[in-house]
Amino acid sequence: MNELIGQAFCLRGKVALITGGGSGLGFAIAQTLQGAGATVILVGHSNEENLKKACAQLEGSHYYLFDITRLDEVGGFVKQVQKAHGPIDILVNNAGVHCKKNVEDLDPEDFRRVFDVHYLASISLVQAVLPEMRARKSGKIIFLSSMSAFVGLTKVVAYTAAKGAITASVRALAAEVSPDNIQVNAIAPGFIDTPMFRLATDNDPERKKKILGHTPMGRFGEPLDVGFGALYLASHASDFVTGTCLMIDGGFSIGF
Repeated sequence: MNELIGQAFCLRGKVALITGGGSGLGFAIAQTLQGAGATVILVGHSNEENLKKACAQLEGSHYYLFDITRLDEVGGFVKQVQKAHGPIDILVNNAGVHCKKNVEDLDPEDFRRVFDVHYLASISLVQAVLPEMRARKSGKIIFLSSMSAFVGLTKVVAYTAAKGAITASVRALAAEVSPDNIQVNAIAPGFIDTPMFRLATDNDPERKKKILGHTPMGRFGEPLDVGFGALYLASHASDFVTGTCLMIDGGFSIGF
């Protein structure tokens, strides 16, 4: 049984492409997948220093500077990665941008910017990796959703719309590619203790109090909480799981 469990979570020989993998949740996901044996490919837009530091901590990993919103270049980029490292077995669409504004202050450009990164770029990457996955009858695709897709959060209408589109598309994608043994799932992190989270809450004790008041476990999550959830969805342990969204939120989504 121990051997069977070990095999279920083993990713040796697998190639994982993770967008936004240089820091925060993306790096935590990279840590767990690399720890299980995967060759990890990190993709970032501009902060090369973060990517270098991340790769220095992840033996055998690689990074690429690429703007995933250059949609007409995504296919060529994926072919470049596959030529260098082999077919992509696991795609983690983690990269994102935030947009915190009152609804009356949003303009079309805000929506375009958020949707380009969160939705259109993610779908373009899926389109690019699917031919190889279909040919091999195997693949894992993971999206990062958000609590905003499930509960009403203020001042994030554009972000919520993009995450809602992702969450709905996961079900449609899963139904379409399941005959080729490809699983498509999402993770909806709760409030996780990352540098970005601290930046948003360190000077707002009332916001922190409100979040914890709706979190039955009474604490914020750690990045590796999300990383281990991604490991499950990337591994053979989840081969019969598709079209779902895994809540990693300490109960926030069901809290009162």
